[in-house]
Amino acid sequence: MPGTYLNPNGSGSSGVLPPLEVLAKWPAPNYDDPITRPKVVPALAGVLGTIMIIVVAARTWARFFVQRNGGLDDWIILLAMIPTIGFTIVVYIATEVYGFDRHMWDVTPNLYVPERKIVFAVYLLYILAGGLIKISILLFYRRLDARCIPSTFRIATWLSIAIITIFITAFTIILFTACNPLAAFWYQFDAVHQLAGYKYHCWVNEEADIMAASIISAVQDAIAAFLPTLLYWNLQIPKRQKIALGAVFASGYLVCIVCIARVFAIYTIFNNELYDSSWTTWPALLLAVLEIQLGAIVASAPALKVFAKHYFSGASAWGSASARFTYGSGRATDGSVRQGEFRKQSDMAKSASTMERGRGGAEEDDEEGDVALLELRKTETRIVGMV
Repeated sequence: MPGTYLNPNGSGSSGVLPPLEVLAKWPAPNYDDPITRPKVVPALAGVLGTIMIIVVAARTWARFFVQRNGGLDDWIILLAMIPTIGFTIVVYIATEVYGFDRHMWDVTPNLYVPERKIVFAVYLLYILAGGLIKISILLFYRRLDARCIPSTFRIATWLSIAIITIFITAFTIILFTACNPLAAFWYQFDAVHQLAGYKYHCWVNEEADIMAASIISAVQDAIAAFLPTLLYWNLQIPKRQKIALGAVFASGYLVCIVCIARVFAIYTIFNNELYDSSWTTWPALLLAVLEIQLGAIVASAPALKVFAKHYFSGASAWGSASARFTYGSGRATDGSVRQGEFRKQSDMAKSASTMERGRGGAEEDDEEGDVALLELRKTETRIVGMV
């Protein structure tokens, strides 16, 4: 609205611009030794971010180089790493450089504009990273065994992907068109521009926009976590394997809990009596980093079974867990059946070779039989490794 702090020349408000009567209530600034938040954000971003990169790298190696059947879900998670890593870096800079770890009255005025640029980057990168990670998870569901996936599940999966794609596109457009000119998103906080008669118009209610986006994102997380639950209870697999598989799917609900907590943190940002936005933004940034990085880890967790099984013999607490939930090519697969078929073919080849030798066949025929046997054994080994 016209007339709020620092925007006498424009219309619209960010929702965190304090009115003059609120400014009068602010304590005296302490630029030298202010009260600050603990160094939790950089610690979390560093530790969990490292784990995330290792897990995604293991997934990529397992899918593209061990199984040799990388899919669209793998490419999407790799694409998601660009905004995810960018988001982590931006949040680190926000809390350690631009004052999001202290009260607003202890932030030097020269940081007001950079802070708003950071906020803009956080909004954009969060939507891109979170959306792409959810799409990757949903695309993975499309690769599950067709025999245990009803058509309604597949339709729901594609519908969810379409909704997330529309959501990413719509929010990005709104973000870039929220203020005219775009720079007004941050220059409305700059006293120099305002005193110089800076004209602008911001038509989007920032609080309503961000709250809506956060709630929609939480609902999307819940859907992505809930969908495999519909299939889980009908799986006919050993109890140990079912528990391990359930733990993977249950971790998706942990991401949902973090996302819901972040919604409440965002509400606090826009409903603080002292408009102490830098201080109240810190919990939201912490939860956002936790949500995004956990999401990427959860999305890549199923591939860890393949990686561990390939490099650590006997390390598979996941077991061969039903080929109905393998990271296969999307065709109906059953590990035990495939192994049996290949062993049967292998034995047939061996018998054929023996019969040829019994008939006094030429030495070349023996060699051909041995080569055929060797090739079948190699193929069997590759297939078993995929299960």
